[in-house]
Amino acid sequence: MKSLITVLLAISICVHAIEESEVLRQWNNFKEEYGKNYRSLLETEKRFSIFKNNLEIIEAHNLLFEKKLVSYSLAVNQFADWTSDEFKNYLNPEMVREKSVGNKFFNKTFGFTAPESIDWREKQVVTPVKNQGTCGSCWAFSTVASIESQLGIVKNNLVSLSEQNLVDCSKNGKNRGCDSGLITDSFDYIIENGIIKEEDYPYTGKNGKCRADEFKYVTKLSSYVNIASGDEDALTEAIATQGPVSVGIDGGTLGFEMYSHGIFSDFFCSNRYLNHAVLAIGFGTENGNDYYIIKNSWGEKWGEKGYARMARNKKNMCGIATLASFPQL
Repeated sequence: MKSLITVLLAISICVHAIEESEVLRQWNNFKEEYGKNYRSLLETEKRFSIFKNNLEIIEAHNLLFEKKLVSYSLAVNQFADWTSDEFKNYLNPEMVREKSVGNKFFNKTFGFTAPESIDWREKQVVTPVKNQGTCGSCWAFSTVASIESQLGIVKNNLVSLSEQNLVDCSKNGKNRGCDSGLITDSFDYIIENGIIKEEDYPYTGKNGKCRADEFKYVTKLSSYVNIASGDEDALTEAIATQGPVSVGIDGGTLGFEMYSHGIFSDFFCSNRYLNHAVLAIGFGTENGNDYYIIKNSWGEKWGEKGYARMARNKKNMCGIATLASFPQL
């Protein structure tokens, strides 16, 4: 409650603190950078009002960051003219793990000591950050990213795979294209069917008819392994020993939406109700604060060039260990 009061006080101080000319300057820069065009003057006025409100919150939060009262900063990004309801509608509905026959679970090693840090980018087994656009296909991007890394680790063959292949063709279980999906259902699809290179099945960011060519499949999976729900020690060991892990998180808070840099820690995010899929590619510690490194699918202008650091060993922050799995070739 104390932290909430602090935030509200800071916001109240900043509400009228930003010069109108500065708001307009940032508004114009925002529209140009993100190619924003609106259908009418009324829509433009609405979006400007939302942008201004979000900008005030960003500025207030960053004052707290400067005073080291919070561990991460915010910035204007492609979501700055969206309401909180619009952003939440963009995310997946609650993500859950379905019970299925044959699922494997990761067995922790007795006495395992994790290294101080690991970053699979340094081993050149993580493809560049991608952008899902306005399609709710984070589940496909997380799935594909973990398989790409396994190909890099196991086969020494890092190749960009097709999210659109899954959006159009993986209609099993809870997968509904741009309208949400599950990582494990996607793994099940690839076990049975395989997956195609991105260059052979480019991303369109919208639902389409399945155009998969069986002669162009790059790989299938033999299985996938689940992490025991909520077990951060198991998640950390899996990242260290197996490679990047697909994870679900609660990404629905304004803090995550507008995240810029630092170690993300948010009292308001849930560790049970998940709505966004990302890839955990490493972990480390900064000034005594443990964190995971996550690869997002919102482009390189979001966060730390498309990545974020999320608090580790902090009561399963945002549910990062609640729904975690990795594929096996």
